[in-house]
Amino acid sequence: MEPRLSALCPPAGPACPDGWMGYRGKCYYFSEAEGNWNNSQSQCSALSASLAGIDSEQEMTFLLRHKDAHDHWIGLRREQGQPWKWTNGTEFNHLFQIRGGGDCAYLNDEKGVSSSRCYMGRRWICTKPEVYVMGKGTALEGSSK
Repeated sequence: MEPRLSALCPPAGPACPDGWMGYRGKCYYFSEAEGNWNNSQSQCSALSASLAGIDSEQEMTFLLRHKDAHDHWIGLRREQGQPWKWTNGTEFNHLFQIRGGGDCAYLNDEKGVSSSRCYMGRRWICTKPEVYVMGKGTALEGSSK
């Protein structure tokens, strides 16, 4: 009887760290602590992540479904008189409306995106690519799209 391939080479699969949630190639962390926008981005950086970027309506729906009733910072910010930009430097493509006159964006409890002054304390959402675990503990970083 020949050994089965699955016994020799376990299938690859996405893996997010404990306490993180996976969706479409990304891992998400929803904080319980609060901080200002800069502190929130620093907390994400310490986890090898960044404040969440939102690439599609499906991703927005996922984030709104899984956040609780608290407001959560996302990785969208603008300098005075400048366009909105994501933390990776990409200019915002107006996928959704941002309410308010602030310079830092957050997911609000009304199922949308608002902005406020960046020093306000809020929870945050971090994101990073999923890591694909191959047989024998080998890991490959997934794509972020």
